[in-house]
Amino acid sequence: MSSSKSSKIFFYILILTLVFSGLSFYTNYAVASNPKTIYVELSQFKYNPGRIIVNKGDTVILELRSTDVTHGFYIDGYNINVEAPPGEVVTIRITADMVGKFKIRCSVTCGPLHPFMVGDFLVEENNVNTPFIVSIGLILLFGIITLIKVMGGVEI
Repeated sequence: MSSSKSSKIFFYILILTLVFSGLSFYTNYAVASNPKTIYVELSQFKYNPGRIIVNKGDTVILELRSTDVTHGFYIDGYNINVEAPPGEVVTIRITADMVGKFKIRCSVTCGPLHPFMVGDFLVEENNVNTPFIVSIGLILLFGIITLIKVMGGVEI
């Protein structure tokens, strides 16, 4: 293959890699900006689901509905404390900005087992952005190939 043709191919692949890398940043941002709605049912003496798992940076909309008596919904560390009367839907919007496991507690005495009405709000680190990692790997590979070509090494 001629040197001119291989240089053009190399150039086009490098441009595609850079575009792919830029799109991976956009994709990560677009996914994180969409609100996630989770429906939570409150009843004596549990939350359903009992564990809410989200990624750091997620905007979460919790729709709370009590099926029996007035319950509280308090999340440790997030300064969230609302009451959910039976039959009504109470909406909370949270930005999950702290990583960790936070207890959800009923903040309204709802019966004899009230102290045991707890759940978990789990905020995890964001998942690995695979397209970005692949893009960085390709950029490094092209850098090594360019270095070999510049130093007069192997014909590629």
